[in-house]
Amino acid sequence: MSLELGEKHSSFAVTDKSGTELYELAYCTVEEWNSDSLTIFFSRYPCLGKQFYKIKIAYDYPEAVLIPSAANIQDGAVLLKTIFGKVNGRNVISELIPEWQLYNTYSVPAVVQQWLNSKYLAANYYHKYSIAVKNSGSATENGKLIADFRTDDFTLLATKSSRLLLASAFQYTTPEDVIFYLLKACQQFSLSQREVQLQLSGLIDKQSALYKELYQYFINVEFREAGWHAGNEYPGHFFTSLNDLARCAS
Repeated sequence: MSLELGEKHSSFAVTDKSGTELYELAYCTVEEWNSDSLTIFFSRYPCLGKQFYKIKIAYDYPEAVLIPSAANIQDGAVLLKTIFGKVNGRNVISELIPEWQLYNTYSVPAVVQQWLNSKYLAANYYHKYSIAVKNSGSATENGKLIADFRTDDFTLLATKSSRLLLASAFQYTTPEDVIFYLLKACQQFSLSQREVQLQLSGLIDKQSALYKELYQYFINVEFREAGWHAGNEYPGHFFTSLNDLARCAS
């Protein structure tokens, strides 16, 4: 079972051991996760209380920073507080991404972490950025932008050659907001709009105004499809990040 949980959303998938055959899939939104809303969510999906061969949980909270693994691990916590402010009521976690020689330091609401730890004693925990970086593939010479969308925000990874340039989340209300952030990333990291690869996943449809707008600014646009078949109800790219979690090695 793979579960992804962010500030106002959660999704889960029940698959076979390889993460390629899908049995159950769900997505929901909430105003705030706390003990009560978590209890309601888990009571609504009784399958989450079953016994599983392996349980993987990814936190999708935007308060995260990546630093070189050679740096002092405490630097991440200091930088996290500097960028995002106080971390009262939140637990700070540092996660090694050995493939990229990085530490991902992030914070999670203490009540959420405590509740999940009591529910799943033997689960493997990650941050969404860590999973996304591991599944970003080789960084091309022309660069790559990997955007994963929810209803009102999206995560963005930027890579070039052998470097990770950016891992962050952005709020948006209009397609123009998304275009602004993508163009800003291109400008900041010297990525060509005509040459950079733009990979899309999450809650974005081919018929949407956002998708059509992206084609006005970028040449190499493609959906990053999940490795499972979710039926006709959902496009294959809607839950790619959840599929990445299901297929990741512990």
